[in-house]
Amino acid sequence: MKSLMVLACGIIAAVSMAAQPAGAEPGKAQVIQLWEQQHNVKGRVLDLKSRGGQRPTNELNGKKYLTPVGTCWDYDLVELQKCGCRLFEKASVCCRRGSTKECEVRIGTTTSMVDCAKYGKPKYGLSGTVEPEECKVRKQAAACWSRKDLLFGPGVAIGPCTENAPVFTCPKGQDTVTAFLERQCGPTPEDCGCTLVEECSKPQGLACYTQWKADKQAMDCFWSEQYDNNYKRWKCYDDLKKSRQ
Repeated sequence: MKSLMVLACGIIAAVSMAAQPAGAEPGKAQVIQLWEQQHNVKGRVLDLKSRGGQRPTNELNGKKYLTPVGTCWDYDLVELQKCGCRLFEKASVCCRRGSTKECEVRIGTTTSMVDCAKYGKPKYGLSGTVEPEECKVRKQAAACWSRKDLLFGPGVAIGPCTENAPVFTCPKGQDTVTAFLERQCGPTPEDCGCTLVEECSKPQGLACYTQWKADKQAMDCFWSEQYDNNYKRWKCYDDLKKSRQ
């Protein structure tokens, strides 16, 4: 009988805990304040929309627990930044259950730039109406990073350019790279039908490639049949450089 009473009490307690409310969703002002404090961007939140998504979380403030200790809600948030306005999709606010103060913000996996004019701000956000060079570089880097058609680059040797080699687009994709590496075409990727993408190539690699391509003797060191292995090719190239000093 005692065991049955203990079991019954345990079931009642479990049901009682399950029935407890997960906690009220934070208000808009609280979410904005949390974001500003955590990212040090006072007054730069331009828009906030609730995406719902109430769900439990086993992690809070960098600590993981065996059972849910908090609840998360999702928001789309627009922040004014140096290069424009950025939308953070499904950024989450997670609060400990039963608390409206112990909360944290988590940035979602998707962010993108949006038109600042919609929020009455200059085109380039905190930078005004003229795009700074820093912003141009950052935007170009982001565009290159997202491209899936770029080939060669770091890890593929082109002549003496073994680090940060420039990137290309090729007519047959990776098959063209394979043909180049097997010396079925060359000595440059462009001789294999590829097109150099300067804006996505690192300056050091681009400079190395441009200089080498303009030097017939240097190109011969890496392509002439008499230099049929890497040792001979690099010895030819190193000797050529020494002879010009």
